[in-house]
Amino acid sequence: MPRVTVFYGLYGSGKSEVAINYAMALLGRGCGVTVVDLDVVTPYFRVRDASESLRKKGIRVLAPADKMQYADLPVLPETVRRVMKTGEGQVVVDVGGDPTGAKVLGGLRDAVPDGSEVFFVVNFRRPFSRTPEEARRSLELVSQSAGIQPTGIVANTHLGYLTEVSHVKDGFRLALELGRKTGLPVRMCAVPSWLRESEAEIFAFTGETPVLWIQRFLLPPWEPPWEDAAW
Repeated sequence: MPRVTVFYGLYGSGKSEVAINYAMALLGRGCGVTVVDLDVVTPYFRVRDASESLRKKGIRVLAPADKMQYADLPVLPETVRRVMKTGEGQVVVDVGGDPTGAKVLGGLRDAVPDGSEVFFVVNFRRPFSRTPEEARRSLELVSQSAGIQPTGIVANTHLGYLTEVSHVKDGFRLALELGRKTGLPVRMCAVPSWLRESEAEIFAFTGETPVLWIQRFLLPPWEPPWEDAAW
């Protein structure tokens, strides 16, 4: 298993939620986990918004200091480089996926160890990734700007609480098509946890692709925490 895994994706792709849930899955395997929040693109729903909850669960969170946590600046503390290069345990990195986020990815090139995973998270229900061709253009633009090539795709098509198995299935099919266009494997299919009752149907179309069950950690204040929601 690679020690460093980077997640990036366009606004609304759900990459921060995917990064958090992937970190939780690693924790469940007994791994020591550090999550690095370098999303300078999205002002809402960043990993740092769930940092207190994650720390209570035993996950280390590295994010800008409190006075800088809402600044849209590519701040790369030396601690981040050190953890990514030589730190112990698993490191999960959340980075924004537009040209501004690409600058942060580019600044991390020397800190990303050989053999790391760099995953492009795609939600085919969001703008600029409605089709595999749109998603391909976005992926290539960001990758060229950052100078870091992705190693795989994470299918994360959803409609929030309205997500049905059909949405996940259609998104997975489109992710496979994106994979054929880019030569990248679909390394993960993210599925809302409340669809577990349909896991046999989901496993039937995902095949050997691992499924990452997504629990909601990043919520607007008017919505209940995922463990209290009536799925």
